[in-house]
Amino acid sequence: MIKHLKVVETQAQKAKVFLEDCNALNGNFLPIKRDGFVLWPLNFEVEGDVVECEGLSSTRISRDYRLKLPLELRNIAPRAFDIFGSMAIIKINDEVMKHSDIISKTLLDSNPNIDRVALDMGVKGEFRIRELVMIQGKSNFIAIHKENGLKIKLDVSKVYFSPRLAMERKRIVDAAVEGEHILDAFAGASPFSVGLAKKGCKLTSVDSNPEAEKWSHENFELNGIRNESYRFITSKIEDIIQDLDIYDRIIMNNPTNPLPYLEGLSSLLKQNGFIHLYKIVEKDAEFKIENHLKSDFKCVSKRVVHPYSPQSSMMAFDITRAVSNVRNTNQ
Repeated sequence: MIKHLKVVETQAQKAKVFLEDCNALNGNFLPIKRDGFVLWPLNFEVEGDVVECEGLSSTRISRDYRLKLPLELRNIAPRAFDIFGSMAIIKINDEVMKHSDIISKTLLDSNPNIDRVALDMGVKGEFRIRELVMIQGKSNFIAIHKENGLKIKLDVSKVYFSPRLAMERKRIVDAAVEGEHILDAFAGASPFSVGLAKKGCKLTSVDSNPEAEKWSHENFELNGIRNESYRFITSKIEDIIQDLDIYDRIIMNNPTNPLPYLEGLSSLLKQNGFIHLYKIVEKDAEFKIENHLKSDFKCVSKRVVHPYSPQSSMMAFDITRAVSNVRNTNQ
């Protein structure tokens, strides 16, 4: 049994290009066509409609690095891992840690596009940065990640970035309209902002991490975006709300703790505008975003983006403002 990304047939080729671009497409198995859908086999889990079923074996040589491990390690080594540029990032539990050297060497040897393997010790600290330890290859955490026709460069040990949000970033870019004024409230290295600015939107990107500003400017320049299309503010978002404008769209990618900021940021949204809020939700919890919205706001869409842990998932909530009592801009 392996995991597949389920997409409608009309989106199958686009999904294939995306999965190939981020090395998520499992070449050991063939796509499965079923009832108007295509199921693409996965190397690791991505966001979207992921289903688990028997794989349709390909005649190609297997790329599952675990098949090259000693038999006693194959079932305990992690199947899933993130790829950031040419760097693989893996999580290993305490039980398996003593085997990290052989696991990481085998992963490196089995993937010609990877030149480094880093161990993910978890997201920590004020800036939500992954604590990483390089266990194979040169100890350099800077890489260029390619997605959706864009290049995102950063030091992933100093600025938080999730390659698993590539499809979500594309969804927001596709939903936005050229000329919109958009607030990216927890921007990081600005992967949301870069795609939106490339489409012709006007971006205000905010993050309290000084390293985020450094890499954001590099990413705007790397993707040919001119300064007049964006501004970056290094600050905690709650400290500058009164100095901001009003916006057509607000992105709240702070999944571990978004709710304390929702009321303040809601005041910056135009009538009929949208907030895209991300939150980690326990799978057995009865969380309702509606309980945290004022009467003039409505959640029009919610979806699981990807699993976060065995007990929780990251969810996306699309929220709109339906009435006209929006505060005036202070400019």
